[in-house]
Amino acid sequence: MATFQELQANLQRGHREQQSVSANSRIRAREEKMASVTLVGLNELPEGTRVHTQLGKAFLTQPLAEVKATMQARVVSAAKDLTMLIEKKAYLDGKVIQLEQEAQEFIKAHLKPPDAKPAAASSSS
Repeated sequence: MATFQELQANLQRGHREQQSVSANSRIRAREEKMASVTLVGLNELPEGTRVHTQLGKAFLTQPLAEVKATMQARVVSAAKDLTMLIEKKAYLDGKVIQLEQEAQEFIKAHLKPPDAKPAAASSSS
């Protein structure tokens, strides 16, 4: 049986993992949305349009089809990662609930019940 310190450390680790996964999923959702919006804008351009992409502080001229393919790959990658992170968050939520229940059971098992108060003796005068 685990000690209370181990249970507490596991619970804290679970909460940190939950927060990390939530933050990462928000980032990936934002990246997916940004790539989707960019792709919609690129799809509106005529086929012969010159497109510039950023490379550090410089810009490169690339074919429109290549830039569209890159954006489409980013959308697919971000959506895939987001799905994975959502599944991981659901797993971690269940794990944290289980750890919280184990901690509650540990506390109930090791907590001494309060002493019963003795009944007040009635004194006859």
